[in-house]
Amino acid sequence: MMGPFGRAITQYSIAFALAAMICAMPGCGGDKKKTETASKSEKSKKSKPKSGGSTKTSTTKAEDDGRRTVGGIPFDVYFDNPLGEASDQRLITGGPAGTGGGMTDGGATTPPATTIAEPEPEPVVASAGRPNWSELITVEELLGEVKAIRNDLNSRMVNFGAYKRSTLEIPVFGSTLAFLADIARRHDGEVKWKEKAHFIRALAIEMVDVTSSSTAGVKKSYDKVNESFLKICDILDSNDPPELPEVEADADFVDFVEMGFLMKRLERGEEWLKNNTGSEDSFNEKGALAQRELSVFATISESFMTEGFGYNEYEDFVEWANGMRDAAKAMHKAVPAKAFNEFDAARSKISQSCTACHGVYRNG
Repeated sequence: MMGPFGRAITQYSIAFALAAMICAMPGCGGDKKKTETASKSEKSKKSKPKSGGSTKTSTTKAEDDGRRTVGGIPFDVYFDNPLGEASDQRLITGGPAGTGGGMTDGGATTPPATTIAEPEPEPVVASAGRPNWSELITVEELLGEVKAIRNDLNSRMVNFGAYKRSTLEIPVFGSTLAFLADIARRHDGEVKWKEKAHFIRALAIEMVDVTSSSTAGVKKSYDKVNESFLKICDILDSNDPPELPEVEADADFVDFVEMGFLMKRLERGEEWLKNNTGSEDSFNEKGALAQRELSVFATISESFMTEGFGYNEYEDFVEWANGMRDAAKAMHKAVPAKAFNEFDAARSKISQSCTACHGVYRNG
């Protein structure tokens, strides 16, 4: 049996032995400076070149300018935390690759050394300069539409009762007639009544003004409207009616026709196309009528983009009008080609433009 004194000596001996072992381990205890000096000396011996030559190694070393390198590549190009950098999903701005843009150490962006200019989109505008109405509607199509309007008005003006039932319709027909008369005045083609087109325009607007008034439904208004209509018929038949209104030949659309009535004319045209060219058979059967309708559609759409008329100061409105005109022209070309699929696809574009426009600029 070992007494208390003996156990104390034994414990002390064990503790001393452990301390000696720990001090003997490399890097622990002893002279730290000597250990580091010996380690550097050993590395220096291993990296010393032979026969005065130079030896490239993959180990990290210091160049003459004090920069650390790995295989000749400066050490400071490597990320300190590669995994952390790879997981960083922040957008690096300053330009596409090769323009000098990038991220600085502080996370701020540096301006690009060179700038690649993005081409600005061309604004949507009407036909450059003076619209070429001859490209939108032929003389035959224009005269055909004028004749159709004349026949329709004739059935509505046959007596007071027919007129009274049509007071909501006549302003649309009258406005379209006035508009087409002015297009004939501007047209490059030969129209026999072109020199008197401004009289037709003025007389048609007289019809519109009376039937749009609060007294449209009285007999006196019918007489006035009928008088203007008969004078129009005389001019179309190459006659010289008496007491024509005094009016200047030149006029802007905004000076004589309301956009709302032309909009209603477009709505009716769109409805007619749906009902009469909705299938390939009806498309083939009524292609010629469809072309005339589409020419009117394109011409009215073009007028909406002329200065001072409609909402042409608003870019989205001009875009829709431009789209309707181009779609109508595409449909017009599809008729002689018997290309029903192209015709139907363009009609959808017209419908979309009309719906978008009415959602913002509904007029009348």
